Amino acid sequence: MIGRLALALALLQGGAALAAPPADGGGGPRARAVAFARRHLGERWREDCSGFVLSALRDAGVRPRLGPGRSRSESLRRASRPVEIPRPGDLAFFHHTYDRNRDGRANDPYTHVALVEAVDGERVTLLHRGSRGIERVRMDLRRPSDPAANDPVRARRRRDPRGLRVLSGELFAGYGALAGR
Repeated sequence: MIGRLALALALLQGGAALAAPPADGGGGPRARAVAFARRHLGERWREDCSGFVLSALRDAGVRPRLGPGRSRSESLRRASRPVEIPRPGDLAFFHHTYDRNRDGRANDPYTHVALVEAVDGERVTLLHRGSRGIERVRMDLRRPSDPAANDPVRARRRRDPRGLRVLSGELFAGYGALAGR
């Protein structure tokens, strides 16, 4: 009760200095998915980003039904309901993180998915499978192009055109919560 009161007071005063408590009280599927992802920080991961997120969800007892999509990331997006304000355990989706259709342009939707670890106003910490393994990514949607507030989710290559977007805030496509969570 005191934690919720402090959060409400901070929000009323225009601040968002306190992270929102887990929506499931700390022990439900959301918290278990985040705990799974944290346990694997720094590890190499055999599967891609969607395989990592699916492993975290399955470990938490969540078994999403994946329908059609160009990728498992897009299938996860279709299986989730859109949310404006994420909670720990929700999913974050990104466009154009790699050239899936190999046409040389950044025009590929829903190419990456990550798990929301923490929320502090517009600042969100994500857990994802990146090129170096399982890692944290910072994202601040108030300053999407600021590299001090947003980490890359697309590797920059020499042949990339000048001005190619690579930061989490620039490539962000939306949040999703899986039904029943």
